[in-house]
Amino acid sequence: MTNFEWTSEVPLAAETTYLWHAQPGALTRLSPHWAQEIVEESYPPLAPGSVAQVKTSLPGSYGLVRRPFSSVHSEGPSRFSFVDELKKGPLSQWKHTHEFSSVAGGTKIDDHIEFSMAPAGFDSIDRSLIHNLEATFEARQQRMLMDIEFLERMHAPLLSRKKGKRILIAGGSGLVGRQVAALFSTAGHFVRLLVRRTPKAEYESHWNPGLGIINPRDLAWADAVVHLGGRTIATRFTKKAKEEIRSSRIDSTTLLAETMRTLPEAKRPEVFVCASAVGIYGSQAEAPVDETAPAGDGFLAEVCQEWEAAAARVEELGIRRVSIRSGIALTSLSGFLRLQTPLYLAGAGGRLGSGEQGLAWVSLDDLARSYVHAVLTDYVRGPVNAVAPDMISQQEFAEALAAHLHRPARIATPGFVTELVLGADGAKELALADQKVRPEKLEETGYQFAHPTLSDCLEEELGSGA
Repeated sequence: MTNFEWTSEVPLAAETTYLWHAQPGALTRLSPHWAQEIVEESYPPLAPGSVAQVKTSLPGSYGLVRRPFSSVHSEGPSRFSFVDELKKGPLSQWKHTHEFSSVAGGTKIDDHIEFSMAPAGFDSIDRSLIHNLEATFEARQQRMLMDIEFLERMHAPLLSRKKGKRILIAGGSGLVGRQVAALFSTAGHFVRLLVRRTPKAEYESHWNPGLGIINPRDLAWADAVVHLGGRTIATRFTKKAKEEIRSSRIDSTTLLAETMRTLPEAKRPEVFVCASAVGIYGSQAEAPVDETAPAGDGFLAEVCQEWEAAAARVEELGIRRVSIRSGIALTSLSGFLRLQTPLYLAGAGGRLGSGEQGLAWVSLDDLARSYVHAVLTDYVRGPVNAVAPDMISQQEFAEALAAHLHRPARIATPGFVTELVLGADGAKELALADQKVRPEKLEETGYQFAHPTLSDCLEEELGSGA
């Protein structure tokens, strides 16, 4: 049996720190993306017998190779403590005890792990895992400190002991939606998810926008409605795909807006925050643009215009509306960065096309935070560009990713290759798009970026390959 000890401190009282860990979404927010992917959190959180399911990354894989791992909760040895024990995974034994105790200025968190992984004589494997655990727990501490600072700026009910808002989220099971839901719930707000499947928990409600099915009482319950749904655009732009991309966004947004219209004025939500994208500016940028720029040309620009118009219908009802125009979310969990990283590790990475195109990017954490900022900052209205302030080109992205991974970036991907994968329209509007976008409104309304530069983002999302 091998023992691992880690001690950290956070500037919160021990009871508050324990309560933060006991909120839905805490594991999602705490976990470094390169270290593990959360499949399903335990519910109720930390309840004895509840099970958390994750995919844990193999050491040195930058989060690209993950193995299933599940653990079951039990009570800890003291009032503010809990234990996770292996249920199923690649180890033979695993017991993780979390203890929270008061110290001057906050809380000391003691993490004690007993594990057994390799047969006797394979000490190098245990040492590799310990090195990985050290990097993981250091990153966990930084993520929690980062979230605490954000919660303080957002006057989180968990910290102030005031009553939280009721947040209804459509698309809460997706990549961004899970982070948004976790940020709200760990802050002490009340979250309910609209799901298309049969609800599995008390915080879920059924809807089916394709069939026009929704319960108006869910909208009447909510102080704020957040909509992140829509079919992925990372596909060939066939006629069928285009129609599904459009309808999945416009129909669902229209259903939400029109259902709000049917509610008595006193029962309507205060704010409606709906997803959009920087694709509204078109795929060819001559100069950097902010939220005042006109819409561009192309399929995605047309869809985003319709999407935002559907969301804006709530303004006629006196409901504040925000449309989050997101850039490309960079994360090792999915999408552009996860697709590019293996190529670079294999020595086959490089710029897309000429490399001169502007890449409008944002970290997954900052994208999720932009939704929370929009809901809780009552003077944020209309379109908001959720992009990082660090404007870069495809060439600069290639060089930065190659440097982080200690690999070359010599093999450019010609335009015709992306056309084979995405089709001519898809390649033009996605992979080869030239988009130079500024986060003017986020900065004007006091938003502070967690990862303002690409190097900050790559360090957070890929770690060091520990």
